[in-house]
Amino acid sequence: MKIKTSFILLILVHLFGGVQVSFGQDLDSLFAVGEYSKVLENYENSPPTHFESKILRARSLHAKRFYKKALDAYREALFTEEDNPRYQFVYAKLLKDNNQFKPADSLLTQLHERYPSNPEFSYQLGLTKAELGSKSGDIFYLKALQQDPSHQAAAYALATYYFKIRSFKKAEETCETALTFNPSNQKITGLQGQIYYQQRKLNLALEAFENLEQLTTPPKFVVEKMAIAYANTSQLQKSIAYYKRLLRIEPKNFRYHHQLAKVYSMVKDFESAESHAQLSIKLKDTSLDQERFTLALAKIKQDKLKEGIQLLELVIKESPKYERAYVEMALAADRLYTDTNKKLAYYKRYETQFDNDETSAFKNIIYRRLTDLKREKHFKAND
Repeated sequence: MKIKTSFILLILVHLFGGVQVSFGQDLDSLFAVGEYSKVLENYENSPPTHFESKILRARSLHAKRFYKKALDAYREALFTEEDNPRYQFVYAKLLKDNNQFKPADSLLTQLHERYPSNPEFSYQLGLTKAELGSKSGDIFYLKALQQDPSHQAAAYALATYYFKIRSFKKAEETCETALTFNPSNQKITGLQGQIYYQQRKLNLALEAFENLEQLTTPPKFVVEKMAIAYANTSQLQKSIAYYKRLLRIEPKNFRYHHQLAKVYSMVKDFESAESHAQLSIKLKDTSLDQERFTLALAKIKQDKLKEGIQLLELVIKESPKYERAYVEMALAADRLYTDTNKKLAYYKRYETQFDNDETSAFKNIIYRRLTDLKREKHFKAND
């Protein structure tokens, strides 16, 4: 009986001790290991009365993403604190993240004025100014970089600002400096590529985009730019590879098929050009003049002259001022027919359409051949 009683007492002591340890744990320790709900439960039973406990409650609400309650809790905790930059800054960022830009701007301005050499205060104030539509955001990004030249977020924000206002040289310099501190910054590397691409510095753009590709999988719009840039720097096989990559993402994108068809034509793979041009036409719902023109050229290059001419007729029907379509059709007819009159008919169509057009680009070529055909017809008539 004594043994049984002692065993029961031992269990009770153990349980009681466990409860004491649980409830007696330090609230900061609970917060540190993510037990935010337990911290908040404690304050439901015993509302915080001093600054440290009020802040801990606010931080716990913040950590659980109860943002409205967290904002109220920070406001209450900081009400009597005139100079507490640590939590005033946390509160200001939370205000900004919840689109309360005016109070965030006010608080960040105070912090910046009290601590003018703090680069993060300058940077966050610049972001807030930009959200409010102020034109002074870049001033604060620049201040942040003057205070800390390695500040990557400020560099990205400033370079983006310069890029938007087309101040490309400054944008380039800002990116280059930032990348000396952190060559692996994906956002700045991608932005650098876009800055070069916008200026048609395609080789430099490709170098930046290739660096980005070593760091991460680039977004689709970067892959598009790479495909175009490779095509325009005569790296045609690479361009084809990147257009195929885009088509794996969007197999029904008629533009990708159309661009790929054009690149295949450039490498004289006219069969593939024809295939993708046909797919482009099939997938497109609106005007088809560009796609039909590309397909027509692919047909003509394979000596499918009649099919090419038929397609060019459709292009002209849809776009009567498409000068190049008239030119290619006349040249194809010149190869197809032996009858001089039939050849002349196509050249005269060009002449009728563009004789008074001062902006036409192919008159010299067409009119030279037109003159030759008229002379040929004249000599045949006199035979």
